[in-house]
Amino acid sequence: MFLGGALLQRAQEWIREEIHKIEALRDISEIETFPNEGELTSVSWILDGGNFMAQVVLWDTGEFEEDLANAETGQVRTRGGHLASPGDLESCLATARDWVLQDPCHQGRGEG
Repeated sequence: MFLGGALLQRAQEWIREEIHKIEALRDISEIETFPNEGELTSVSWILDGGNFMAQVVLWDTGEFEEDLANAETGQVRTRGGHLASPGDLESCLATARDWVLQDPCHQGRGEG
């Protein structure tokens, strides 16, 4: 299993790289960590893209929860589970990113 600080550190690095690379993510992304001081136990990536919103919460245990919402239709998808590898982590984060970027207001605001 892919656990602990390595998972959370890699998550933060991946998110920051995507925010740097994709201009549309800069204004809609928020990263929250818990606790703010001491040992890191979770990281949340919140994406509020207007009609399309996403939140991924990652815990140092390897567990995750992913929430994807479409405010216009009321559609909400939630899934959770365990991340077994760095590839699983990146796939989870990419799903949230891609969900939010499908909103037409973010089209054409790719790499900057």
